[in-house]
Parts: sequence; structure tokens; C-alpha cells
Amino acid sequence: MLRAVSVLALVLLSACGTMAKWHQSQQAQQAASAHRQQTEEAAAINSESKQDRAAKLQRAQHDERLRRLQAELAARADADSLAASALFARELAEPATATPLDLAARAVAAAPQRADLVMLELQLCETAPGCDTAPLEVRLSQLDPDNGMPRAYALLRADHANLNAPWRAARAALSQSQRITLYWNTLVSHLTGAAAGRQGFDTVAAMVEVIGVEAAMISPLQPVSRACSEQDVQDSAVLAQCRRIAAAFMKADTVLFEAYGSTLAIRLWPEGSAESQQITAQRRGLRYRMDQMGRFAAKFNSPAATRALAGYVQHYPTEQTALRALFADLGMAPEPPANWVDNTPGG
Repeated sequence: MLRAVSVLALVLLSACGTMAKWHQSQQAQQAASAHRQQTEEAAAINSESKQDRAAKLQRAQHDERLRRLQAELAARADADSLAASALFARELAEPATATPLDLAARAVAAAPQRADLVMLELQLCETAPGCDTAPLEVRLSQLDPDNGMPRAYALLRADHANLNAPWRAARAALSQSQRITLYWNTLVSHLTGAAAGRQGFDTVAAMVEVIGVEAAMISPLQPVSRACSEQDVQDSAVLAQCRRIAAAFMKADTVLFEAYGSTLAIRLWPEGSAESQQITAQRRGLRYRMDQMGRFAAKFNSPAATRALAGYVQHYPTEQTALRALFADLGMAPEPPANWVDNTPGG
């Protein structure tokens, strides 16, 4: 019995020793694991810090080059240089530089018959606190009576003021427009040409810069949507106005505005009508090209493609025609094949 107890004691002692060693081993493993995790986290933080520092340095270098480019262009007398300087001044937003509006006004003064420059000044005015866009709307209408953009900005003003009579008048005026023109290709090509080859900005970098700032400016689309709400178009007169507004947007010179026009138009005509079928067909082509540009973004965003697009923007009147040319240049069909399925959310 004593022997059995002794053996049991030895077994228990051995087990306790084993358990103690096991616990020690577990604690050691846990400590090692925690140490590894801390080391990895520290390395990740250090790596992120290096990446952040590199990104900040790169951004600072970019901004400094852009600052020098903006100042160089502001010192020139030609309209394109002044307009590009105005655009870059908006991006830099530095008190020490001439204001974008001042530079845009100088650009218009240098070429007073260019509607694209008045359009740029109008956009910059809309984004500047306290700037009244009404005189610029009048001037742009005088230069290009068929363009609905100044009327869209008038609708935006009335919408902000929350005044019913001017709002209804602006909607009626917008419905008389033949098209919506942002002068996108003209502005992009002219301003890119003014900036390219200066301060380290080649054609690709200059165009990316111009497009980035121009695309960020507010477009007066929300007031149009409210003016053509489902409730408002119950009135037959308003429905007719909104159908004409949608048709003008579908003749826009940018993909964004054309897409907006087709989206507005499709809900204003009965399903299955001849008008609805025509709108659907046009929208199908537009959505196909947008889908392909998303699927093959690396191909479309490559420096070679951007350089090709810069050339097409100079030669074609609209963004859409320039993109069709780019599709052909990249060996891709610009129109959807019969078996292409539109999976755009919302139908």
C-alpha cells in the first residue's frame, strides 16, 4: 500500500512537474507570440509611417511644382495660360496667389468671344462665396444662345434662393435649350496645351491635372432633378418642359451630362414608346462604353492611352466622340455587341 502511495505520489509529482513545465511553455509561447505581434505591429506602423512620409513628400513636391507652374502661367498674357493658372489657383487655394476669379476674368478679357472661358469663369464664380453668377449667365447666353448651361445655373440660383416664380421661369427657360455644352474638350485641350512642357508637367501630367480640377467643380444637376420631380411632371406643361430639358442633356458634350439626360428622359416617356426605345438604345451604347472603361481601367488609364486621348480631345468636339476614337485606337469596339448585357444597377 505504501509502495502504491509512493508510486502515486511520484506520478502526481511528475504530473505536476509536467503541468508546470507545460504552463511555463505555454506562457513562453504566448509571450513569444505577443512579442512577435508587437514587433510586427511596430514594423507595420513604421512601414505605414514611411509610406505616409513618402506620400506627403511626393504631394509636397507636386504642390511646389504646381505652385511654380501656376505662377509662371499667371505671368503670361495669353488667355489659355491665364485660364489654366486660374484653374490651378483654385486647386492650390493659397491666399498669396491671385484669386482664381481674377485670373479667369483676365483670361476672358484677353479673348472676350470665347464662350469656353466665360463658362470657366462661371464655374469658378459658383464655387466662390458671395460671387453673383447672373452677369456671367447673361454673357454666356449672348455668346452661345443654344447652350442651356447658363439657364441651368439660373435654375441653381433660384433653387438656392427658394423663390418659386424665378425657379419656374428658369425651368421654362432651360426647356428652350438645344443642348448642354460645358466646352469640355475645348477647355481640356487648350489648358493642357498651355501647361504642358512647363515645370516638369508633360502632356499626360498636365491633362490629368486639368481634368482633375475641372471635374471637381459643381455641376448644377440636382436642381434639374427637383424641377422635374415625379410630382411636378404630373402637370402636362411641366412634363413637356422636362422632356425638352432631358433631350438637351442627351445632346451634351460630356459623358456625365449625357448619362444624366438619358436617366431623366427614360422616366418621362411611356415604356415601349418610340421615344423610350430610342433613349434606351442611346443609353445602351453609353453604358457599354462606361462598363468597358471600368473593366479595363488599367488599359484606358495608361500613359499611352492618356496621350492618345489628349490628341483626340484636340480634334473632336465632344468627350464622347474622343472616347469612341480612343476605343478604336485601343482595338476595342466602341459600340456594344448584340450579346452584351447591361448589368448597370437600377436598370
